[in-house]
Amino acid sequence: MPIRVLDHQTVARIAAGEVVERPASVVKELLENSIDAGSHRIDIEIKGGGAGLIKVSDDGCGILSDELPLAFARHATSKLSSFDDLSSIGTLGFRGEALGSIAAVAEVEVTTAVSGSPSGKMMSLRGGRGDIVRPIARACGTTISVSHLFREVPARLKFLKSDTTETGHIVTVVSNYSLAYPEVRFKLIVDGRDTLMTPGNGKLRDTAIEILGHHVAARMIEISAVDGSFSIAGLVSAPENSRANRTGLFLFVNRRWVRSHILSRAIEEACHGLLTVGRYPNAIINLRLPPSDTDINIHPAKTEIKFREDGKVFEFVRQAVRAALLGEAPVPSLAVAAPTVADAFSNYRPSGFQTSSIPTDLFSERNDLRPTPSQAIPALRPLGQVAGCYILAEGPDGLYIIDQHAAHERIMYEKVIAGRKSRIPSSQAFLEPQNVELFPAEMNRFSSLFSTLAAYGFIIESFGERSLLVRAIPQALSGGDWQTALHEFLNSPESLALGEERLAELIACHSAVRAGKVLSMDEIRVLLLDLEKAQVPNACPHGRPTLMKLEISALERFFKRT
Repeated sequence: MPIRVLDHQTVARIAAGEVVERPASVVKELLENSIDAGSHRIDIEIKGGGAGLIKVSDDGCGILSDELPLAFARHATSKLSSFDDLSSIGTLGFRGEALGSIAAVAEVEVTTAVSGSPSGKMMSLRGGRGDIVRPIARACGTTISVSHLFREVPARLKFLKSDTTETGHIVTVVSNYSLAYPEVRFKLIVDGRDTLMTPGNGKLRDTAIEILGHHVAARMIEISAVDGSFSIAGLVSAPENSRANRTGLFLFVNRRWVRSHILSRAIEEACHGLLTVGRYPNAIINLRLPPSDTDINIHPAKTEIKFREDGKVFEFVRQAVRAALLGEAPVPSLAVAAPTVADAFSNYRPSGFQTSSIPTDLFSERNDLRPTPSQAIPALRPLGQVAGCYILAEGPDGLYIIDQHAAHERIMYEKVIAGRKSRIPSSQAFLEPQNVELFPAEMNRFSSLFSTLAAYGFIIESFGERSLLVRAIPQALSGGDWQTALHEFLNSPESLALGEERLAELIACHSAVRAGKVLSMDEIRVLLLDLEKAQVPNACPHGRPTLMKLEISALERFFKRT
């Protein structure tokens, strides 16, 4: 095949694929332009998950009428004048690719007006080509309507997810920019329904209440620190308001929404010892540093970022978040205890005793101390409990140590699954209905997950735009943390794909006995009997081991009986 130069339309659509990945990409680019235009109010309206319509209106500075056609030319921008400007970018957009890329894969209509102009201007584009600019009545600002996204690119259109999923991505974009710019009033309308509206009063906590809910945001701890040219401001949740995933992390660098492993890791390290393993905080972090210390020109989406001094950034963020958390949560005191029996004999060694005489493989994975490989376990005789977390039991072949939470979680999971197979959900009704406030993303998923919740015993109805009225919960959760289970199910993108399996895991997890709970011998005996009947007794639904075995032969070798 001979080498040839591609036609303009093909080149435009290929290039657009780097910028416009999905409807949320369009919303992001248009929002950035509106913010750069100095807008105080931005309204976003979408239909059909954004593929049908995306309309963004602002009250910014507008576009001059003679520059309107140029605004949709590729690599045309008002935000850069030379290559050297890349080292000191102070705007969100700068590549000059967004409008041209959007127009290449959708039908676009733009109306705009500048201050002092007697009228506004309107232009329509299809296939990247615009018609004549026409006068129209409009106040200062810009409105861009994008319709029939990817209709002319069916190969890209077929890879879009459901309307619910695509809308969820758009809600995420709007939520992030709302938190980055609390002085701007954002309004999101989804299929004619008001989904999100921020106050725009410049107060981060007030915006966070709209995004995260009053229960979480009202108790968040303020973060503020300065170190030379570095500064940080934001909010972080107290340890008791943690999440099971990282979706509560909102990261901004110079008010630009970014994804950064360095910043995420710094926040998680700051929470070390304050959160249990597998739990993550809600945090809104806005890091400011000289633009010359960052590189955001590494991906068309502009969400990836590089720091010139990774270590310095990591440590600054970690210390700032840690200081905020410890300021609210006092450091645990360590009292000086009286000498223990172990201390009294710490320097005593019987004649001829050598440390190396202890079998080095006693606690190795090769034979003695390991999760039981078989799914069937023998009848166990309860001995007691250690640290309020582990059950000790004797079996015919050794000593069994059982993680009480993981074991009970497995038991409850199989009971929940068995109950679901009967097709008759077992519910526990409340004397008075309970009101639950949801995040925008959770409310967006509720309609898709309603039938799954009902199948497991949740009796729920909508109560306003952002609230649910819970009349009954699954019987298994009657003594557990049903609110956390509900939030995690609606908040997790995995729930749309995993559905019933995901909900069964959460019901089991939040109904199981917790680590630290002291159990009576009767309670231990019942738990062991139920575990013996389980189909997969040696692992919890998440894959964690529930028990381990120390064989009698290992004890005999350690005590020199062999």
